[in-house]
Amino acid sequence: MNVTEQRWHVLMAHRPRLLALASRMGAGAEAEDVVQDALLRTATFAGLVEERAWPFLATVAARLVVDHHRRTARDQVLRHHAALMPRPHGFEDVVADWDEARRAATLIARLDPEIRHLVRLRMEGATWVQIGVVRGESAAAVEMRYRRATASVRRAMNRPAGNRR
Repeated sequence: MNVTEQRWHVLMAHRPRLLALASRMGAGAEAEDVVQDALLRTATFAGLVEERAWPFLATVAARLVVDHHRRTARDQVLRHHAALMPRPHGFEDVVADWDEARRAATLIARLDPEIRHLVRLRMEGATWVQIGVVRGESAAAVEMRYRRATASVRRAMNRPAGNRR
C-alpha cells in the first residue's frame, strides 16, 4: 500500500464519525458534502500527522459547517433584501399607472373646491391637525370630511374605466 492509499485508509476510518459531527452541527443535507470536502482537504494537507487525523478532520469539518451556516444566513438576507427592492416596471405597467393617475386626477377635479384643497394639503404631507389649524376645524372633523368626500373617488377608481355610473 503506497503513502496516498495509506492516508486515505486512515482518513476513511473517521468518515462515519465525521458525518455524525457535521449532522449534529446542523449541516443538514450538506453534511455529506462537508465530509467529502473535509476528507479531501485533509488528505491533500502536506503537514498532516496521521496520528492526529481525527482532531484535524473534526476542525476542518466544523469550519466548513460554520462557513455553510454563514453562507445560508447571507443568502437569506440577500433574498430578503431582493424581495424588498422595487421591481422594474414594464412599458405596459407605466402606461397603466399613467392612465390610472389621469383618471384619478379627473375624478378629483370634479370634487368641491373645498375638498380639493383638503386633498392637495394631504398630498403635500400635511397632518390632520395641521389641516385643521389651516381650516379652523378639529382634526377629526377635517379627516371625516376628507374620507367621506374621497370615498366616491375610491369607488370610481375600483370600477372598470368604461363603467362610469
